[in-house]
Amino acid sequence: MSANRRVRRGAAVLSAAVLVGVVGCSNGGGDDADEVELTEYESTDLTAPPIDLDSTDDDRSDEYFFVGPKSQETGLWSGKLIVDEDGEPVWIQEDEESEGSSEPTAGWDMRVQEYEGEKVLTWWEGIVDTPLAEGEVVVVDDSYEEIARVGMGNDLPHRMVDLHETTITDEGTMLLMAYVPKQADLTEIGGESDGWVWDGVVQEVDIETGEVLLDWSSLDHIPVTDSEREFEDDAGTEDKPYDYFHGNSVSVDDDGSLLVDARNTHAFYNVDRESGGVNWTLGGKSTDFEADDDLYFAWQHDVERSPDGTITLFDNQSSPTLGDSSRGMKIDVDTDEMTAELVQEFLPPVPRIAANQGSYQELEDGRVVIGWGALPSFTEYSADGEVLRDGTVGADSNYRAYLSEWEATPTEPPAADMTTEDDQTTVYASWNGATEVAQWRVLGGPDAGARAELATAERAGFETPIPLPEDADSVVVEALDEDGEVLGSTTAD
Repeated sequence: MSANRRVRRGAAVLSAAVLVGVVGCSNGGGDDADEVELTEYESTDLTAPPIDLDSTDDDRSDEYFFVGPKSQETGLWSGKLIVDEDGEPVWIQEDEESEGSSEPTAGWDMRVQEYEGEKVLTWWEGIVDTPLAEGEVVVVDDSYEEIARVGMGNDLPHRMVDLHETTITDEGTMLLMAYVPKQADLTEIGGESDGWVWDGVVQEVDIETGEVLLDWSSLDHIPVTDSEREFEDDAGTEDKPYDYFHGNSVSVDDDGSLLVDARNTHAFYNVDRESGGVNWTLGGKSTDFEADDDLYFAWQHDVERSPDGTITLFDNQSSPTLGDSSRGMKIDVDTDEMTAELVQEFLPPVPRIAANQGSYQELEDGRVVIGWGALPSFTEYSADGEVLRDGTVGADSNYRAYLSEWEATPTEPPAADMTTEDDQTTVYASWNGATEVAQWRVLGGPDAGARAELATAERAGFETPIPLPEDADSVVVEALDEDGEVLGSTTAD
């Protein structure tokens, strides 16, 4: 551990076992409890969980992992992190207490997207209060300034957006999901004729105007008899609707239609973007495709069309556990012959069963990033399936993981603190979210016109310690880019 970081011993964390309570998500097994230490810093009150990330010989300095570790069971640390190639935080935002609720305002599905020709950072923000998550999607620019908040429309409350999906389309719209309690006839599955279910709602919303362009209901198209979820004796009531569908991703298919994934039917659907009609179904009880046995997937997440024409997804195989391992999958889908076959699978470097959550991201060069969901780990693979890097965050879970390029300079100034110990004065400097800092320079002097350089140091992780050659009452700390240009400055006393 670097000398510039302090650690605080925290509560015991089940590194792969304790899971977030989300609608329809159930706990799963994992490793023994390990004691986790939070990292603290001198220059700021921010803390961060430990991050274990394999190194690589390649320069990945322009790429960052985007994760949202959660510890709602252990209460150690929950929030959002941007992580560099050395496993050091670049941006830290801890979940905050929320007014009027016992649950914190949580951030999920943080990632880089494009909006109006510019890269933006987006995440879902709201309250996860089982069995319902309610919030909205936040869009910020490359200075972390908020430029939009997106919610549901039509007859649904604005903040009824579910945490599962936040995709921005090329048309400047956002694809959103919601869980809506509705009455349904459940007699065919052992319930009442006037029973209750969680309807899976998908909306496409114009980000600028809030206009709803598509309003899709799973109940209008997918029967409750297609569900693979056990119908419990006390389910199907207004107090406990039956989660028969559990939609968890929606994305644009290559023909302009939508791919809607449902965990609890073990299937995903090609949905007409205008009429809402289901063109075809792959997986589950009502599949339209012939497929080999090795294609079987269950409780899956994050279905998308790859640029090469295949369809990718994260196959949980749990919960309850049905297979030997969770995995990433690439599927060749032939809609002329109505056949489907497994093209490639991405298995974990160590045994991992993710009882819920999870993601599959394919980069432009063919590399693949798998987020292991209920297990707070993420893995980068080469296009042919070789493990390039594997990382784990000290938390209970992490919904999705992404690897993206990102350049940002915050509007907030850098942070710095000066301490003296054993006759050695040291300045600690950090700038939460800044990606372009290459060096820190410390200036000292009685006023702006008489300041001289006291020390310069290469950036060394989230916080950089800079020993000073002499005592100083007050100094100016400057953040420099790789060309030596000043990006921002602050004072330290």
